[in-house]
Amino acid sequence: NEYDVSDERSIQYDSLRLAKDDVSAIRASTNKGAETVLKQSELSDIAYWVFEGEDDVGLFGSAANIQGMKDAYDVFYEDKAFVDWCVLDYREEVAVNETRGCVPPLTPLTMYYASEWDSEMVATAIEELKKTEKLQLFNDLSVCVVSGLYCGSQAIEDASAEDRMWVMELGNNITAITSKWDMKGPLVSNFTQVTELASLLIQVDLFKGTVDFGFDNDFSAENPVSQYSRGIVFWGGPLDERNTTGQEDDEEADELEESDGKLRKEFIKSEYLAGMEKQSEEDAHSGVNTYYFMTAIIGDVILGIVTQDALLALFSLAFVFFWLRINTRSWFLAYIGLLEIFFSIPIAWFIFTVVFQIEYFATLNSLALFVVAAIGADDIFIFMDAYKQSQYHVEILDDLETRMSWVYRRTGTAMAITSATTCAAFLCTLITPLSGLQSFGIFAAVVIFIDYVLVMTLFCTSVIIYHNRYENRAACGCCCPCGTIQPSNTEQAKLVLEQSDEEIQRDRVSEFFRNKVSGFIQTPLYRLAVGVVFLTWLSIAIWQASLLESTKESEQFLDENHPLQKSITILNKQFPTADDDLGLKVYYAWGLNEVDRKGVNRLLDPDFFGEPQYDSWFEFTPECQGEIIEFCDEMRADPKYKDLIKRKDGLGSVFCWVEELAAFNANPGAYSRKDRNQGDCNYVKQGTWKNGTDWQVDPANLSTIMPEFMAQKTCFGDDLTETISGDFCSAWRSFPDSTLTNPFRAGRYSNEIGWDGNHMKYVAVSLESKELDPFGLDAESLTRREYDQFIEIRDKYLDSTRQCLGNVITTDLDEKFVFMNNQAIYVKTAIQSSVLGVVIAFVVLLISTRVFHLAFFASLSITAVLVSVVGTMVMLGWSLGSIESTLIGIIAGFSVDYVVHLAHAYEIASGDTYSRVTEAFSDLGISVFNGMVTSVVASIPLFFCQLQFFAKFGTFLCLTIAYSWIFANFGFMSVLAQLKIPLKKGKRFQP
Repeated sequence: NEYDVSDERSIQYDSLRLAKDDVSAIRASTNKGAETVLKQSELSDIAYWVFEGEDDVGLFGSAANIQGMKDAYDVFYEDKAFVDWCVLDYREEVAVNETRGCVPPLTPLTMYYASEWDSEMVATAIEELKKTEKLQLFNDLSVCVVSGLYCGSQAIEDASAEDRMWVMELGNNITAITSKWDMKGPLVSNFTQVTELASLLIQVDLFKGTVDFGFDNDFSAENPVSQYSRGIVFWGGPLDERNTTGQEDDEEADELEESDGKLRKEFIKSEYLAGMEKQSEEDAHSGVNTYYFMTAIIGDVILGIVTQDALLALFSLAFVFFWLRINTRSWFLAYIGLLEIFFSIPIAWFIFTVVFQIEYFATLNSLALFVVAAIGADDIFIFMDAYKQSQYHVEILDDLETRMSWVYRRTGTAMAITSATTCAAFLCTLITPLSGLQSFGIFAAVVIFIDYVLVMTLFCTSVIIYHNRYENRAACGCCCPCGTIQPSNTEQAKLVLEQSDEEIQRDRVSEFFRNKVSGFIQTPLYRLAVGVVFLTWLSIAIWQASLLESTKESEQFLDENHPLQKSITILNKQFPTADDDLGLKVYYAWGLNEVDRKGVNRLLDPDFFGEPQYDSWFEFTPECQGEIIEFCDEMRADPKYKDLIKRKDGLGSVFCWVEELAAFNANPGAYSRKDRNQGDCNYVKQGTWKNGTDWQVDPANLSTIMPEFMAQKTCFGDDLTETISGDFCSAWRSFPDSTLTNPFRAGRYSNEIGWDGNHMKYVAVSLESKELDPFGLDAESLTRREYDQFIEIRDKYLDSTRQCLGNVITTDLDEKFVFMNNQAIYVKTAIQSSVLGVVIAFVVLLISTRVFHLAFFASLSITAVLVSVVGTMVMLGWSLGSIESTLIGIIAGFSVDYVVHLAHAYEIASGDTYSRVTEAFSDLGISVFNGMVTSVVASIPLFFCQLQFFAKFGTFLCLTIAYSWIFANFGFMSVLAQLKIPLKKGKRFQP
């Protein structure tokens, strides 16, 4: 639910979604469910098996490999107790004393283990299908001749009686062969013949759906080898027959469903999980790699991944703590520093939610912890190093108040500039219309501000306590009380300076930056070498950055080597869209106006999307009904849409309830309200009802016919228990990568019927996309290509459905088209936020230093960091997905600190250019170095996260911080040393 509320895609999406919810709520309030749900008649869960071949013969080229895959299904089907948990097969009547069996798994193995295999009949069919002309003839005629549908085409009229007879005979033979595919027999001895038949049937439109689910993209008649396969085991619910009459609301139904889910999960973990894991072991089968996932236990898998990644994040925070301890030389200050970092989060959250009244707390906001850990530690180093350096300035050591005043004013100004710049850079995300990025930008800015306040208050106070009680007392600070140090450390430092005739030596790292690094920068030959290296690198980085392009593949959620991600990747890349795959439903709705967005502010009220608007001109007249049915017929039968609309049994997959309403109105006896549909579905499907004139419904009769019609069993479902209308199963909606058309759930047209119990508020028809599914994150280019074609259909047929009057809303309800627009926004925001961040850094530096060339060169340094990070991302093989775009957009926020610190230190120093360079490195070289080490090392554990967002964020953080430090120290300072642009007299703080 994150999108641009003003974009056409989101407006169309909410126009239908909110109207659907509104209508369903009204309808539910007047009809408290009087439905008996048969035991295990609905799909409640799935177990997904994914197989990968390891040899040249493929998965179906040897009996051992076939048996290896069968063993995975036998984990369930060989267990007699599974019948109490599976989806039961209600397609056939059973005797009273007979036990109903489980629905077979969706797998090509059903044909290899058919209960009967007529080799001669199969051989005859194979020979017929090998003939190209015969195959084309069968595809042209079979929908009409075999199925009795759409017999008005020119090919049908031109066909001879002999051709029709041949098509009928071959169709009957193939139907007889496939009817025995039930996985109840032994392995067919001539399994090569099975594979050959499958490779030919995959070219037959009418029977393609019987074989195409389990073979990979490369499987064909020319290449009858499949290196990948997949299959699904169905788990049923409810576990007992359930009568919904009397249920007060959905909460009771949800509780019952949740109870079933818990029982199912415990049973799976106790009875099947060990067997599933054994099948997925690398050495389980020599020629087969097996992967699985199951929705009942996937939550535990994800939780384990999140827990593991959280532990890695704890390692990062632990390193921050110990690095603070090493540099402050005090456990007390290290504890306070870590508490200051942690306290920034809840205080910022209070301001964010209570003061600003922002309720949208995005998942992205969790990154604020890493932001404040890096910046907070950096601020602590700045403050502590200033405190340490103050002991070498005798003029400010008269007392602690004078000393701390100097430290406070010196560091306060520097950190105020960097904090303001960083806050402003993160606030650049406000230019995006996406609430998640806006929320993150605001929250990160507030966290940084609070961290600055805590450093200047809490940590400053702690340093005074440290000075008075713990400094130079190695044994104290952890577990024992310490009195006030007398004489104070400030007095002791002043005494040492006054008694010493030589310059006091500072720590080795400070001396290294003061002498070695500063000396390196001041050497012209070295600056020339640095310039050559940087210019060469930037040329390469710019070239690589120019090659960055939007991702063309589905974005990965986990590391590519994780078994779960491997299985998802195989499913996304290696299989064609099969008849049994669940395609994205694209809706065309009449009767709706665009949603009213008045008062919508996702930050302040994330649950309010606007109010649905109904078209007062819409009328569900008989003429409108006719036009909609004509639209459905063309979408289903026109071959020009075969690459856009998913095919099933040779026809486009169209959800058109209006034609069922017409058939019911013409002949109610063709339908049935019983547990199983025992009506005349051939009459409905073949359109026999169109022969009469009484199929159109008078709008005045809708209130009478609709309640009865909606309770009927549909004739177009894959299961005889599916009703015309009902509520979607929440468990089905939660499946992460299911590819089923939900064959066992009541309510085929739940989204399409806009009847609220009294009025027809809207009417919708949906088409299943061939290329898109409701799951995963597809490339923008793919989604946009499909979207444009569906919009073209809307524009083309808008005029042909004028009898319905009003607008046509075109959208999906799975947010695919909305996310497509988000992807474009991510790219646009990445560019805009980066540029704006650099501009803001320039403005803040110009205002704070009032020196143009310092602000300009610092901005160039930030730009170099931006280009370098993006160029390296391309070198690492990254493309511009949602994660990468988000990270690029916040580069400026991460990369300003070091160059701003050095620019400010250079500006307040005194003397000529080289003196200023020396003082800048002397004062802040070690602080900036410690900040860099903290962030870089803390980011390394994130490299090993399984969640790709955090793994990529770790890489991004490491690259950004490392490049920022390199360009600030060696690029920015070298330019200043080379150009020697004079400044006014330094403004070093005086006591």
